[in-house]
Amino acid sequence: MLQLLQIQYEEKKSKFYGFLYSLESEEEVKTILFSLKEEHPKAKHILYAYYCPNRYGAPISGGSEDGEPISSMKKTKAILEKAKENYGIFLVRYYGGTNLGASHLDQVYFTLAMRLFQARKETKTSVS
Repeated sequence: MLQLLQIQYEEKKSKFYGFLYSLESEEEVKTILFSLKEEHPKAKHILYAYYCPNRYGAPISGGSEDGEPISSMKKTKAILEKAKENYGIFLVRYYGGTNLGASHLDQVYFTLAMRLFQARKETKTSVS
């Protein structure tokens, strides 16, 4: 597992951190999640979506909205599946005291995830 990118975003005093990792196995997802929980103990939510090989080498995808009333990680997972790239996208949220509303929150999470994915695409293109 290798952290490829990290970005930050703030919306109505809530702070969001996005991380993109390259993955070689599903076990790495658990390791990254554990590490992020240790690094961000006061974070309200840690969401993620991933696509990588399982222990038998077959592609597998998954994710979690960590209790948030949204569907952005399901959409992110579908994009990772379509791209067939072994990535994990992890989004950390520190609640800022203002409710964003489910629709707005969903938009913020999805935009953050797509910024990570797009930045990686641009990095890969410029290196090639």
